Amino acid sequence: MDINIKRIAELAKLEINEDESQKIFAEMAEMINMVSDLPELCNEQCDTPGMELREDEVCPSVYSRDELLMNAPETYNGCFSVPRTVKQ
Repeated sequence: MDINIKRIAELAKLEINEDESQKIFAEMAEMINMVSDLPELCNEQCDTPGMELREDEVCPSVYSRDELLMNAPETYNGCFSVPRTVKQ
């Protein structure tokens, strides 16, 4: 399993030492293994086979765009503006 803890910490703007990195790696690996077992568990314990996802439904929003962006720290052209996380 390839989990780059240093890169994840960098993207999250966290400073972690080597001991913390190893502990976080072990915890993340455990979570990933647990989630990967979900389809198998569902097949064994659910009435319907497989993990069925619901269809997306398009619904009108209760709020206007201005109301949604009202508390955003930064906006640009009517959208949320966030710091770049992927280097080019």
